Amino acid sequence: MEERRITERPPEEVEDPSQDVERTVAVELSAVTKRFGEFIAVDDLTLDIYEGEFFSLLGPSGCGKTTTLRMIAGFEEPTEGGISVGGDPMRRVPPYRRPVNTVFQSYAIFPHLNVFDNVAFGLRRSGVKGEELHKRVTDACEMVQLSGFEKRKPSMLSGGQQQRVALARALVNHPEVLLLDEPLGALDLKLRKEMQLYLKNLQHEVGITFIYVTHDQEEALTMSDRIAVMNEGRVQQVADPPTLYELPRNRFVSDFIGQTNVFSGTVESVSGKRITLSTPSGKVEATAREAEVEVGAEAHAAVRPEKVRFGSEGDNVSTARIQQLVYLGVSTQYIAELPDGEKLVLYQQNSREDANPEIGEEVPVAWDARNCLILGG
Repeated sequence: MEERRITERPPEEVEDPSQDVERTVAVELSAVTKRFGEFIAVDDLTLDIYEGEFFSLLGPSGCGKTTTLRMIAGFEEPTEGGISVGGDPMRRVPPYRRPVNTVFQSYAIFPHLNVFDNVAFGLRRSGVKGEELHKRVTDACEMVQLSGFEKRKPSMLSGGQQQRVALARALVNHPEVLLLDEPLGALDLKLRKEMQLYLKNLQHEVGITFIYVTHDQEEALTMSDRIAVMNEGRVQQVADPPTLYELPRNRFVSDFIGQTNVFSGTVESVSGKRITLSTPSGKVEATAREAEVEVGAEAHAAVRPEKVRFGSEGDNVSTARIQQLVYLGVSTQYIAELPDGEKLVLYQQNSREDANPEIGEEVPVAWDARNCLILGG
């Protein structure tokens, strides 16, 4: 099997310094397009997913992420372009012959079989039997912390335990790539958060490539080494979680990854990377980190709520009237109105030293230009 190694960085990842090191490509998608009649579900997608990484496809419903996963799995064929796994082209290779396994949101485990037989199902179909079968199933159950549960039926298991049965059944075949299609979507919030950390640790332990589909931004940020944000069949940006959050490429990524305050206006001046934007809320001082900006051009500046603070010290200072507050335990979310009527969202950690503005109170707010980013188109 031929290994493909790259050292240059794809254009989607110019912000990510980790791509300067040599990586082995596990899954390669080259100019992949998928049409269903006149509808384009995936549009000219080129993507390299590296060996041993936890990679997430993130986006809203209908963005093409699940279709992309299904094409990697072999359940759908690309209309155009090609997909390779481990350097081998997958054109017309059926799902059962691809070195991948898939875990679905619905678990898809057999209710009439116990845990052992569910995990052993794929091995038996492959002709594995006897002591090898028993050892591999036992090892897989131990890997997902289900030792001692082998004789239980799925109805005797919790949702999280059923999900781990599905993981064991997928991992027992030693796939090169594990595909996960929103596998935590049916779990309650507390269990979902526990399973997020469990999956991340499991992926590091087994060391194989995970490709994870989700519409949950927090889930993707928690688990992923890198994330591809998709919209309308196209990848908007690929980067590690801190880069996506701190340096979104465009307004869609900024809005989709967490909350953000956006100021739209006209570029008044440019001094190096320092940009002055004329907006209905007044002058906004911002930083251009990638996009080229010209005087007179329309532009958007974004600042995250946690980067805004109460007070009058900063590159950008205004007044805001508190309209709503939401107590979140470790912090409080404030929704305020600027003088021009625009909404401003900010967070403040809850501590005894901090002032706590009340609804209706008018207070100074400030944020720094280095935290206010000019967005691309």
